[in-house]
Amino acid sequence: MDDTRLNLDRWANMVDKDDKLSMSHDRSALLSKLTKRSGLSPSDEQALLAGASTPRHTARGDRLIQEGCETTSLIILCDGMARAARTLADGSQQIVAIFVAGDTLNAGELMFPRSRMSISALTPTVCLPIPLARLDRLVANRPAIARALWLETAAQAAIQQEWMVWLGRRNAQARLAHFLCEVCYRLQIGAEDPGEAFDLPLTQHELADILGLSTVHVNRVLQFLRSQKLIELSRNRLTIQDKSGLREIAEFDAQYLRGLRPPDAGAC
Repeated sequence: MDDTRLNLDRWANMVDKDDKLSMSHDRSALLSKLTKRSGLSPSDEQALLAGASTPRHTARGDRLIQEGCETTSLIILCDGMARAARTLADGSQQIVAIFVAGDTLNAGELMFPRSRMSISALTPTVCLPIPLARLDRLVANRPAIARALWLETAAQAAIQQEWMVWLGRRNAQARLAHFLCEVCYRLQIGAEDPGEAFDLPLTQHELADILGLSTVHVNRVLQFLRSQKLIELSRNRLTIQDKSGLREIAEFDAQYLRGLRPPDAGAC
């Protein structure tokens, strides 16, 4: 009986150890994309994970950050896609940003007491919150983490500037082509198998909102890009068939996105 009990105890300890190792591995995977592109060391990555709260799993349409609510944590999008929107006085909304896995959702708002935009999940997502009190200590003690946050803020500001340029100066075809090139580029960063096909979980109404066009106009531009054999779009699955052709229409220069690429990465 004693031998049996001892064996059972040993087996339970082994299972518990395996579970802990599995949980550690799973949590490390949460930051893999952010770590790759920011060049964080394993030690800095583990420090971030140690300071994080429990990962949050959400469904499409769930609110990740509510406009006007107190900013209490840095939110890292570990998996999925999300969108940010500002609400106007009449209740209408304007989409102002799209986020992909590896992005921080609110790095640019950490110095504001309350969020200036609402962020919602476009797909099922996994988010990792890091409470501000813990983040402050990490930034003070680990310069690489402070640099990674600065890099995230600078990269997102560059994206916003580019959006302003194509909203103000480019025609409808160039706007949509540029947006598709950008999303494809961002999704390919750190991907194990970077292809030219990806999920685009946006309705034509949402695309129209992003691009400052009517839904009818977006539909016409999509049909044009299809007719030119530049893209194929079926059931929210987009395939870029002619990258160079699409980039030519968009006047797409990926230099503004270089801050998102790993330090040792070549050109995309």
